[in-house]
Amino acid sequence: MASIHEDIFLEEKEKSEGDFKTVLRLWKYIKKYKLLIFLTLIALAAATLIELGLPYVIKFGIDNVINVEYSFTLKDSNPPTFVEDTKGTYVLKKIDNNYYMINKQTNETIEVPGEYYASYFDSAIQRIRNFSFFFIFLLFAQFLIHYTQLYFSNIVGQNVVYNLRNDLYKHLLRIEYNYFEKNTPGKITTRVVHDTQNLSNFFSDVITSLLKDIAILIGVIILMLLLDVQLSLYTFMMLPIIVVATFMFRSFDRKAYDKVRTRVSALNSYLAENLSGSMVTRLFNQEERKENEFKYMSTKLYEANMQQMYVFAIFRPLMNLLYYLTLSLILWVGAKQITQDVTTFGTIYAFTAYIDMFFRPIFDIAEKFDIMEDAFASAGKIFKIFGQNQEDLGKGIYKTIEKGKIEFDNVKFSYDGNTEVLKGASFKIEPNERVAIVGETGSGKTTIIKLISGLYKYQEGRILLDDKELYDYDLNMVRRKIAVVPQDVYLFSGTILDNIRLFNQDISEDEVKRVAKFVYADQIISKFPNNYHTVITERGASLSAGERQLVALIRAVLYDAKIIILDEATANVDVETEFLIQRALNKISEKATIISIAHRLSTVKSSNRIIVVHEGLIAEEGTHEDLINNRGIYYELYKLQFEKI
Repeated sequence: MASIHEDIFLEEKEKSEGDFKTVLRLWKYIKKYKLLIFLTLIALAAATLIELGLPYVIKFGIDNVINVEYSFTLKDSNPPTFVEDTKGTYVLKKIDNNYYMINKQTNETIEVPGEYYASYFDSAIQRIRNFSFFFIFLLFAQFLIHYTQLYFSNIVGQNVVYNLRNDLYKHLLRIEYNYFEKNTPGKITTRVVHDTQNLSNFFSDVITSLLKDIAILIGVIILMLLLDVQLSLYTFMMLPIIVVATFMFRSFDRKAYDKVRTRVSALNSYLAENLSGSMVTRLFNQEERKENEFKYMSTKLYEANMQQMYVFAIFRPLMNLLYYLTLSLILWVGAKQITQDVTTFGTIYAFTAYIDMFFRPIFDIAEKFDIMEDAFASAGKIFKIFGQNQEDLGKGIYKTIEKGKIEFDNVKFSYDGNTEVLKGASFKIEPNERVAIVGETGSGKTTIIKLISGLYKYQEGRILLDDKELYDYDLNMVRRKIAVVPQDVYLFSGTILDNIRLFNQDISEDEVKRVAKFVYADQIISKFPNNYHTVITERGASLSAGERQLVALIRAVLYDAKIIILDEATANVDVETEFLIQRALNKISEKATIISIAHRLSTVKSSNRIIVVHEGLIAEEGTHEDLINNRGIYYELYKLQFEKI
């Protein structure tokens, strides 16, 4: 079992590009919004300053408003007259609705008239009220500024992801075709949808909070040192342990999360592939084997999730332990300092608040590590697609083909750069000629079609269309004049009419019907419940193979294709539909070159010429009768399909 789908997990061993390089590549998309970023940073700085200032404001309120002592100096002892003096030895106290001056050094107590000194306490109440209003104002200001910061940052983030997603899909539409043959649809879909969503989560949930957390950490350290150096040093005793633990956590978590992410992607790809092929699984009684394969991959994902859980199970309790140890140490040292009049209660409160603010960003950063790692990994995979070469669409010297003449001149081609599929193929197809290409499996028939369409680029030789080199054309324009009807025609969800005209509303329904009648397909489409407006399911599953091919034929004629290629198009159709297709091809050949790739040699007899491909070379050419009489490769292939000639 260990060998099953090992290739799916090879991605875990791939070295991803560094975070810094990824950020630089993302900056291309971010820099378009410099003004919004500037406004976000201004709002972030303001919100951070208010948040950092709140504990200091409360400290000031405790020491100078709530817990304030009014100090006086005795000016005249008969009668006792006191003058307010911050360095005075007497403090004003209210006890049982009476007012007293108490000497802080001798504890001497002198009662004073309440009418005069009550104003100090009335003033204190007013200051508390004013302080409370100011504090509430700061809270509302923080809320509004924080909202503004999140609003601007999310605009930037969503626009960046929107542009990146669109560019990614645009690049995929122009990427070299071999990428799609090497990667599963599930994997590519994950890149476009899931990985861009990971980046969206990063911009929405992480980037601004990460910047704020860093700013909070720096600000807390500065304010602690300004408040009390000794208490700050006790707090910073835990810093080396925190730094080492955080870096170790990041290292282990990154490895674990890379495995989780890769194995989730692998499981998604496996499910997409095997659910699509569920019919084959059932027909060949492979349920048990597929169940074991899924269990194997699910186990791999379970192991990765457990590995990540172990990392968090150590880090989170460790950070909690360090937090409470630091808090206990500060309360213990702070209590001693209060008794020694070295510090104030407000300062101790501020320190406990700043300790919480010191550890909170560390917790937040740890919690956001997964999103960060996911985002950077996703960005790396997205930019890896951007690193794939775009296909060569030609020089654009010539815009389109007019006749449909095709010539291969000593064409050599290899998919992997080592094994040649075509080893010097040469042939000509004249305009409006109907040619069949036959040969054993793997001889290079389908490769010829891919080369004509420009899906792959040949390494040697020349391919000429209307006597002009293929890559001197604009391939986008050339493909508009080449229509391929594969054995399994792909249709989109929508109506038959939509699929014929490829959702192009500029083509009228009457024009579609005219072409359908031309290729004898109208009589079949008319039998559907809603005729051309019949809704078909994804991939055209509600239509038969022959019906799908008729739709593709109508489409080819509708778009005025000069070259029509049928790749085993009649291999799995009923006799009636095949008859209609053959009649249609006879009419179409009056205005287009037709190439048929066929294994069923009975379907190629009506071709003007048959080209036999053998081991990457053109082995024979001629009509059906000529090739039978030559008793060569075609004769042997034909004899394999029929008992007698």
